[in-house]
Amino acid sequence: MHPLPLFTFTDFGNTGPYLGQVEEQLFRTDPGIRVMHLVTDAPAFAPLEAGYLLAALAGRMGPGVFLAVIDPGVGGERQPVVVQSGARWFVGPDNGLFAPLISHDPAARLYSINYRPARMSATFHARDLFAPVAGKLATASFVALEPIDKLAVNNCPEDLARIVYIDHYGNLMTGMRADKMNPRQQLLFAGSRLGYAARFGDVEPGMPFWYGNSLGLVEISVNRGSARQHFSAKVGMEVGFHDI
Repeated sequence: MHPLPLFTFTDFGNTGPYLGQVEEQLFRTDPGIRVMHLVTDAPAFAPLEAGYLLAALAGRMGPGVFLAVIDPGVGGERQPVVVQSGARWFVGPDNGLFAPLISHDPAARLYSINYRPARMSATFHARDLFAPVAGKLATASFVALEPIDKLAVNNCPEDLARIVYIDHYGNLMTGMRADKMNPRQQLLFAGSRLGYAARFGDVEPGMPFWYGNSLGLVEISVNRGSARQHFSAKVGMEVGFHDI
């Protein structure tokens, strides 16, 4: 039996020693694990915002294990958990990162991780705790899990009217699902009113607009430009809608 695909979702970046150490730990569990680094630049220190991006991405993917670590409170009181949503398993900290998943799938099963390695750094649980658990789930190996009724951080809206991710083009993803919005509405952001366009080529170069992106989220963009620079945007900034 082949291991399930394993996807990482982190704020570690592509440089430095962190991602490689996590991958080495996964290969140590089973060299046959297929590791795909889904996101390495999730918003640091913003697990709730990152959770909306994670939920949107996972909703369009097949079965697998998601090693998801945005963990500014590493070593603190937040608990390590596993969330099972259909054929997808999510491993990481209970700090808001998985709250949007639960909001979108109330039937998801929740578990506390009772496993602890013999040696565990106080500041690198992604390598020492979460990666071994994710590897065991991917290979259908035993891991000590205890069912729980709810997460410590579980109260969040189904859609978040804030910027949750900024890609390297400078496009601004929100936590709002586009199919819940009306294209005839204007988006209010950073003191501006933005109209809807279905695609970049529908507006003039340099013009900002909003649209439904490939993940199904409302996104703010500037045709042939950077919305990040245009609006001096940051993760967490609020957005709104206005009926025309």
